[in-house]
Parts: sequence; C-alpha cells; structure tokens
Amino acid sequence: MKNTNALLKSLTTLVASNSETISSFGAQIVVMGNFLDATFPHLTAAQCAKITKSFRHEVERTMSLMDDVPLPAEYHSMLLAQTNALLNMLHARSAAHR
Repeated sequence: MKNTNALLKSLTTLVASNSETISSFGAQIVVMGNFLDATFPHLTAAQCAKITKSFRHEVERTMSLMDDVPLPAEYHSMLLAQTNALLNMLHARSAAHR
C-alpha cells in the first residue's frame, strides 16, 4: 500500500508540474499572438519583406540546431504549419500595400 501511495503522490506531482508548464506556455502563446495582431496592421511592405527574410533565416537556423535531436512528427508538423501561417500573413500584409 505504501508503494501505491508513493506512486500516486509522484504522479500527482508530475501532473501538477506539467499543468503549470503548459499553462505558462499557453500564456506565452497568447501574448505573442496578441503582439502579432497588434503589430501586423502597422507594417509596411518593405518591413514585411525584411521581416520575412530574417524570419526565414531564424527558422532555418533553429531547424539546423535540431537536426540531431529526435522530435515527434507532431512537433515538426506544427513548426511547419506555424511558420507557413506567419509567412502567409506577412505576404498578405505586404500585398495589401501594393
């Protein structure tokens, strides 16, 4: 019975820790989304072009750092989806100025 209680306590601690981490990460995502929503309307076509170039470079740099790190397919899928979403937003904003 002691082992069961100790295991349950460990699992409870793990779940609480993961919940806090996920909540913190979620808050960061909300803030970044709000920041993008607030700044995108103010970007010029030239700024969009510069940001696109810099963003592509940073994504490529980050991906090269992860070449030797095994990550789940879901990670790569979400990274690609979010990267493309931001690039599409930059392209649309730039096109709106033409």
